[in-house]
Amino acid sequence: MKYKKFYIALGFVLLLVVLPALTYTYYNIALNRPAQGFKEAQFQIEEGEAISSIASRLHAQGLVNSDFLFKVHLFSQGLHTKIQAGVYNIPAGASVAELALIFQHGTNDASITFIEGWRVEEYALAASEQFENVDYNEFLTLAKDKEGFLFPDTYFFNADVDEEEIVELLGITFEEKTAGILAPRALEAAGLTKTEAIIFASIVEREVSDEEDRPVVAGILIKRWKNDELLGADATTQYAVAALQVCAPADGMEVELWTLEDCWPAEEDAKLVNWWPRELTAGDLAYDSPYNTRVHAGLPPTPISNPGAQAIEAVLNYTDTPYNYYLTDKNGITHYATTLEEHNKNVSEKL
Repeated sequence: MKYKKFYIALGFVLLLVVLPALTYTYYNIALNRPAQGFKEAQFQIEEGEAISSIASRLHAQGLVNSDFLFKVHLFSQGLHTKIQAGVYNIPAGASVAELALIFQHGTNDASITFIEGWRVEEYALAASEQFENVDYNEFLTLAKDKEGFLFPDTYFFNADVDEEEIVELLGITFEEKTAGILAPRALEAAGLTKTEAIIFASIVEREVSDEEDRPVVAGILIKRWKNDELLGADATTQYAVAALQVCAPADGMEVELWTLEDCWPAEEDAKLVNWWPRELTAGDLAYDSPYNTRVHAGLPPTPISNPGAQAIEAVLNYTDTPYNYYLTDKNGITHYATTLEEHNKNVSEKL
C-alpha cells in the first residue's frame, strides 16, 4: 500500500511537473530550429488565405519542419490575425518563430541588420537613418537599459515602423533565440546568472571573433573574475571612453569625476564617434569609469554590447585552460600565455 501511494505520487509529479517542463523545452527548441534543406526562397501569401493553407504550403516547400508547429505558434501567440498578404523573400534556414515575425509585415517592408557586438547607440543610429519615424534619442531612451538583451540579426519592418516597435521586437527575439541557450541548467553549470552570462558574452563578442578562441577567452575572463582580479578587457575601456571624442565635461566639473553617463551625444555628434576605438592611450586605460575593467575589478554594471548566440554559448561552455593572458593581434589571431613574462613577450612581438 505504501509503495502504491509512492508510485501514484511519482506519477502525478511526472504528469504535472516533468512532462510539461519537457514539453515546453522541446517546443522552444523546435520553434527556433532552422528549417532544413533550402536556400533563400520566395513565398507568396494570398489575400484572405487560411492559416492552414499557408502552413501546408510552407511544409510542402520545405520552408518549415512542421506545419502543425507553425499553426500552434501562430494561434497560441495570437499572431494568426496579423499575417499579411504579399510576396516574401524567406532567408535560408528560417525558423518557425522567424517566419511568424516576417509574415506580420507586408511588402512595404525594409530589412535592417543589427550587427553582433554593436552597442545601442549604433543600433539607434542605424534605425534612425533607415526609418523616417525612428528618432535617435527616443530609441536610446527606450533601449539603453536593455543593452545586451537586444538580439542582433536581420529584421524586416514596415517603412513606417517606430522606435518602440523595433526595440520591442529586438527584445522578444532575444528571449526566443536564447531560451534554450540560457536554460537554468546551463547557467547553473557555468556558475553564472543570466545577467552575468550576458555581460561576459558582450565582452567576448568584442574581444575575439574566432569561434574556437571564444570559449578559451571566456574561460580566462571568468577565471580572473572568480579570483577577484581585474578583467583587463580592452573592450570595456573602449566602451567607457568612446563618447569622449565628441563630449567634454560640464563647466566646473573635474575631469576625473566625469563619466560617460554625463555625456549622451546628440545624433549628429554620434555619427562622428568611433564607438570602439582600437588605439587606446594611457589616459584611456586609466579612465575611472565603472565600465573600465582595467581600473575596477569585477564585472561592468551592465553589458557593453549586444552579443550574438555564438558568444553567449561560448561563455556558458567556457574552456578551463592554464592560460591567464590573451592577446588578439591586428590580423585577428589570438595568442595565449600562462605567465606575465610570456604575455609581455607576445605584446612586444605581435603588436
